[in-house]
Amino acid sequence: MSTLLPAPATGPESAAPPPRLVPASIGRPGRVQVVHVACEPWCVIDHVAERVVAVEDISHRGAPDHAQVPTMTDDLYSAFEIYSQLYSDPAADDPRMRVAAVVVTDGSRDAYLTPDMADEAADELIAFAMGVKEKARVARLANLAAA
Repeated sequence: MSTLLPAPATGPESAAPPPRLVPASIGRPGRVQVVHVACEPWCVIDHVAERVVAVEDISHRGAPDHAQVPTMTDDLYSAFEIYSQLYSDPAADDPRMRVAAVVVTDGSRDAYLTPDMADEAADELIAFAMGVKEKARVARLANLAAA
């Protein structure tokens, strides 16, 4: 059975909203100034509260998503955690970092993904999740049979 999805919108109506001008704190303690910078519409950073030393230090981050994998052998800690969020660094030396990317991290190492890479990774994670669900079903049935 196939699922039909609507075709992605194209044309001016599908264009991303333009950046907005927002205040940002820059400078060292005792010498802080507020300037206005272009900020991505998806950015959730309060650029006034999160002071940086120079304008080129300003980056943009979206709202994070996360998933935890608990373990039945330790009620206090997750065995694994993974996070993702949108990110861009307009003044980065690497031009790939200047545009919106998806960052996936376990807290110790960051993977910066293009939108196409993020789609591919998401498809693999969905397939992985479906495999976990199938294993849960089999384990549940095995436990019922053993009871």
